[in-house]
Amino acid sequence: MKIGEVEKRTGIPRSTIHHYINCGLLHRPVKSGQTMARYDQKHIQCLAAIQKIKLEYLKTTKTSRIPLDHIKHKLRESYSLVKPSGMEAKTTPKKDCPKDPGMREVIIEATLRLYANRGYYLTNIREITRAVGISAPTFYRHFKDKRELFVETIEYVVRNFKKEIRASLKNEKDLTRRSKIMFETFYAHYAKIGEILNQLRSGVIIGDPWSKDRLSRLYSEMMENLIKELQGAIENGIIQPVNPVLLAYFNLAINEAAILLTTMDDTYSMDEAMGFVGDMLNNAFLTIKGKEIFNVFYKSSSPHTSK
Repeated sequence: MKIGEVEKRTGIPRSTIHHYINCGLLHRPVKSGQTMARYDQKHIQCLAAIQKIKLEYLKTTKTSRIPLDHIKHKLRESYSLVKPSGMEAKTTPKKDCPKDPGMREVIIEATLRLYANRGYYLTNIREITRAVGISAPTFYRHFKDKRELFVETIEYVVRNFKKEIRASLKNEKDLTRRSKIMFETFYAHYAKIGEILNQLRSGVIIGDPWSKDRLSRLYSEMMENLIKELQGAIENGIIQPVNPVLLAYFNLAINEAAILLTTMDDTYSMDEAMGFVGDMLNNAFLTIKGKEIFNVFYKSSSPHTSK
């Protein structure tokens, strides 16, 4: 069918249809002449799916701007039956071109640096391939699209963070040392963790449901060890009987604030900031037994400790 027929059947103007084709949401029509092209039923089905995705998005967000990556992701996730044949060709790895784990890590590290400058939504695949020094086909050999790369980047950052936490705490029994190790590990990984958190928070602000879900899951994964530590301390009478999840989130918030302060203001060292945070937690949540255990540690860490 001609594009006029597509317009009539879908109610979508040809300028929008051409935009969807150029952005990769629709497969290209078959050329039947220098200025003529033939569209098929799959175009109609895919356009209907896009409209449905847009309507669902508008129902759950406060913005009228719908990221193209969100539409692409939903087409792959929920509307695979209407995906035109051939759309997978760019993203399916070839059997004679196995994925190189080392290259995937190089791409992820370069992507993290780009996120720091432009953010997830403004960073495109062309910039990523240019930063790594690879071609677009090589990129698609490792990742289906920008959204999959973002997911892999999140998992990469969290996986490395949790791996180091587990290894550092494995043979450490002293509670004060465990507390310090967890903070120091968080601080060492914060440049990457903080960047991922910022990108997801930006998505939540503009009303992206996917970002909200991933941010919630990231927090849960990131604080899994801390919540277990707090639960154990509560059971052993070291911390007052409070909600360990709320305390973990509170702890994350003040640790982030301390790290940002030391990054912006050289007046304060990380040891001073950590000591001040420890002093707050000492006075607010520790039991008498807990204070006996931690008091010496906190006082030796911070010149700002209250007397």
